[in-house]
Amino acid sequence: MSLLKSYTCSKCAGVLMFDSDQEFFDCPFCGNRFDAADFHEDEIMAQAGQSLREGAFSSAREKFNSILDKEPSDFEALKGLVLCEIKASVIESLESPDAFDSTGIAPLKNLIARLKRQASSEDSEFFNQLLTLLDLSDKLKMYQNSLNALYTDSTRESLDKKFKVANSRKRKAKAIDAMFAPVVILGAIAVSSTLTNMKNGGYIFMFSLMGMLVFCVIWAIFRDYNPTPQIYEDPIQSPWELKIYLEEQIAHFEGEYKTEFEKLLELDRTSTVRKFDATVPEENQEPDSIADTDHPEAVICSKCAGRLFLDKQRRVYECQSCGVAYGISLFYGMPMEKALKAMNTGRYGDAKKRFENALMVEPSNFDALLGQILCVGGWTRISDIDTSDVISEDDCNKIWQIYNNAKLRVPESDKDFFDQLGKLISMLGKICVNNAELDVQNKKIEMLDSVRRMYSLADQVVTGSDGVSVDRNKTISEIERLGKDTRQLSHEFLDLKRGLMGQKSDCILVK
Repeated sequence: MSLLKSYTCSKCAGVLMFDSDQEFFDCPFCGNRFDAADFHEDEIMAQAGQSLREGAFSSAREKFNSILDKEPSDFEALKGLVLCEIKASVIESLESPDAFDSTGIAPLKNLIARLKRQASSEDSEFFNQLLTLLDLSDKLKMYQNSLNALYTDSTRESLDKKFKVANSRKRKAKAIDAMFAPVVILGAIAVSSTLTNMKNGGYIFMFSLMGMLVFCVIWAIFRDYNPTPQIYEDPIQSPWELKIYLEEQIAHFEGEYKTEFEKLLELDRTSTVRKFDATVPEENQEPDSIADTDHPEAVICSKCAGRLFLDKQRRVYECQSCGVAYGISLFYGMPMEKALKAMNTGRYGDAKKRFENALMVEPSNFDALLGQILCVGGWTRISDIDTSDVISEDDCNKIWQIYNNAKLRVPESDKDFFDQLGKLISMLGKICVNNAELDVQNKKIEMLDSVRRMYSLADQVVTGSDGVSVDRNKTISEIERLGKDTRQLSHEFLDLKRGLMGQKSDCILVK
């Protein structure tokens, strides 16, 4: 629903009144113009925070992205995207290592790494600290899974038997060592004495002693290559001690996690109160001569597809159907150059809007149609698209929506390029799905290996009843299948991308 808003103009103190869903506003007194995203930044941030608290993470993500479109390094918005990914309302939720369980490790690491590059230098350490917490959370899961496997009665009983057998072997080995040590020493003395005082009849005695020494050497070698089986670490002698060891490791890493979390809170700037500043960037004005220009082509409203009418005196295009107004500078001068500049500085939302403005004048503009697609993916050109890119489901849907619309508008001569581009987008989507599934399967392997380690220590025969080995083999087969499929898709993806770059090598948005 459209709401009536009222603010004070930062230039002349006049009262600005407008609908909240308008894209462009101007002061009726001095003509100063404002962009909605700039003018409502604090309001959008407040709405994003409310969406987080209500668990509406998709809505919050959209609002944070709209802020980042204007200010790519805004710390609160960057942090908000991380909270949306892990489905948490506040950064304090990360106090528990389990907070990271709601999402895949690989996509989350990729997102944090991307946000770190996007953040200012003073804020990048915050995202490094997030990665540290993520690694500690992984270690805690490994030890916790091992401890959970140890809690089963059958595993504890089997481990107890194995520890008793191992300890018995150690005692026997020590007794044998104690028995053979003096024999070896006496044998060495006897051989030395015999060689010194050897007479003709002493050869038999010497050979006997040599045989004994050879036996001792063989026994020593056998002992070196067949050591007494060790369970976990040498000091551990029973399942109870193993349980204590695992609990100590968990306590150690929980303490380390708590320390690192406190460092994260120190880096967090949520206590900084954002104050609304009515001074917002004005639209760049073109020379007055532009107002006298009668453009032969119709300008179409991007909201309702109605025709825009030029008000030369106020230098704006107005839609009489939906009431939206657009500054004249959006359509004349160098709109494409402004869009490219915005892309190169990471302001993809701003660039996307400028491409939309260009399409309002020329609906079949190839560069503008392609540019819109690239902006959603966060790419500057086709050559930037990579198989390592992580595209969210929401962004993927937006890309397809814009692509399908662009394909209807594109000139006949460029349809083949867009057909190939569609295949490229489809492949990238499949690769993203495969990578996400690979992350899930790898996490499952880690959990199964923790359980399997306990069973292995207990000498348990893993059958279909417990399902550990069966599940692990199935998971490994699935990982191998996904890996093979992803490698094949990546190979085809690179070939297709090279073809697209060769097809439009003269386009700045391609190569």
